[in-house]
Amino acid sequence: MAKILITYFSKSGNTRKMAEAIRDGAVAVEGVEVILKKVQETTPDDMLSADGILMGSPTYFGTLAAEVKTLMDQSVRYFGKLNGKVGGAFTSSMAIGGGNETTLLSILQGLMIHGMVIQGVQKGNHYGPVSIKAPDEAAQTECNQYGRLVAELVLRLA
Repeated sequence: MAKILITYFSKSGNTRKMAEAIRDGAVAVEGVEVILKKVQETTPDDMLSADGILMGSPTYFGTLAAEVKTLMDQSVRYFGKLNGKVGGAFTSSMAIGGGNETTLLSILQGLMIHGMVIQGVQKGNHYGPVSIKAPDEAAQTECNQYGRLVAELVLRLA
């Protein structure tokens, strides 16, 4: 069975709600096991054992939270071993122009340096789901669809 790790940092609960909606979409795809973990409880070994890795962070000063960056930095121990896994990102912020895309790109940059395959989005937020404050119905729907999209790609590649 293919395994997807969804790891996130959330101080306000907004990014956690997004992670849960992504999980709900991913588990709807048969043949996929989904692990949902706070980034503080996630290890590089968790990343190594997954076929797909989705990372979520609030937007802080236009980039990812330090807690997410710490995990990314620790994952260097498996540099070269995450190659070919599926990756993706999601973020929440307090404003439309609050640095959402730069946060997503910061996460995706790390995943791509690992050699991961990134699932983009044709319609919607192209780099991954975004929520302004608490995820509204549209953001939750987008998260759910993204979870399914990533799970389907993981199954094709695993």
